[in-house]
Amino acid sequence: MRLCIASFVWCLISYAAVGVEGATDCKPALGSLTIKTAQDVSDVAKCSTFTGDIFVAADGPDEVILDGLKSILGNLDVENVGKLHSLSSMTLEAVSSLTLKNLPELSNLSFPVLKKFSSLKWDNLPALEGCSIATGPIETDIGEITISNTSMKSLDWLVWSVGQLVITDNAKLESFSLPYEEIHGALTFGQNAALKSFDVSRLIRIEGGLNISNNDVTTLSFAKLQVIQGNVKLGGGYTNISMPVLNSIGGSLDAESTGDISALCTNLEKDKSFVGHYECESKTSDTPQPSTSNPDATSGPDNESDPGEEDDEPGPSRSVDPRSIGIAAGVIVIAILAVIFSIFYFKRRIRSKVREISHDSRTKKSIELSDTDTSSVRSLRNAGVPMARTASVKELESPAIRLELASDSTVSLQELPGALLPHELDGRHGRSELGTPIAPLSPAPSFESVNSVTPLVRYEMPA
Repeated sequence: MRLCIASFVWCLISYAAVGVEGATDCKPALGSLTIKTAQDVSDVAKCSTFTGDIFVAADGPDEVILDGLKSILGNLDVENVGKLHSLSSMTLEAVSSLTLKNLPELSNLSFPVLKKFSSLKWDNLPALEGCSIATGPIETDIGEITISNTSMKSLDWLVWSVGQLVITDNAKLESFSLPYEEIHGALTFGQNAALKSFDVSRLIRIEGGLNISNNDVTTLSFAKLQVIQGNVKLGGGYTNISMPVLNSIGGSLDAESTGDISALCTNLEKDKSFVGHYECESKTSDTPQPSTSNPDATSGPDNESDPGEEDDEPGPSRSVDPRSIGIAAGVIVIAILAVIFSIFYFKRRIRSKVREISHDSRTKKSIELSDTDTSSVRSLRNAGVPMARTASVKELESPAIRLELASDSTVSLQELPGALLPHELDGRHGRSELGTPIAPLSPAPSFESVNSVTPLVRYEMPA
């Protein structure tokens, strides 16, 4: 009996626990949850594992404490929350990405047991002076860490090897140290105005690019750095840049300083293992140093200068600006098109002029012929030939003169006299209509003359 009661009580407790957690949807159908109130924070903290992304609304609570939540199978994204001043979890161990952006009041950030994450993306956190992130060992590879525009003075907690590291615009950052030997991506470090110490002495290999510029530091020492697979850009007020064992750069190199970095430029000049363009220049106000540059690192026989040509003026190498080439090509194309258009235009004008001249000549000839017709008619009238008063004396574009009889009675029709008889041939050729007809040897048909009443008789000669 006691066993049954104990089992019943256990079932009630389990059901109650499931019911409490079931009140919070730990796996929403939409794949995300937006925290809007303090109650939403309490509800999601009851989930041991939350499947989906968690957001915080812009008008959300000023404090988000996720104690109790151990894993987020998605991203924790907090952006543009003006009143948020604290974000923490003493239990959260795993999250895909922690993104914090535009949080002007955030001053407390704590995830001490975090050990599984792929990226940290922090931007515009002006009130954040420190944090507690992943104080223990990390169990996953970190793809990217970006820390920009914060008030942190030190980043000593960054002790993990990362794929890409971006540290920019941290006005109060005074020191930075890389405790690892390799970066699997790019290293960007710039616009940190208060920086006094920069230690990368352990770094051996960078699989991406290297960009260090506009920091308040005068010395860069890459004592062990051997390989940089991407582009390199160094700029600032450096007086000493040291890369003694660097033997390979997969991209271009651009080093520029207001201090004297002639030693680096000399070492670069001796090294012939660069793949891309490199340029090294000291812009000192006292003693300007000539720049060392190689516009085409893949030099060969085709790139050697002509022995017959001499360069009497030393100075930096001259190169053709691609934009100038493009502009020149465009001007040439436009000029060619203009010439072609002009040719077609003038041809068309010439053809139209020829048509006008031909038309004018035909019209002039027609007018001359008309004048000729008029003068001819006048001559006939002067000779006494009667002309019709209403008849047209000319036709346009007709080469001949056309005269018509007048319709009045001044001109009368005349016919040939009918009293004249046609003259017949004599009978010397075997046929005769004169004299007495001789009886034919054989009957023959007779014909009548059109103009004579005497019938025609055909005679045949005897055989």
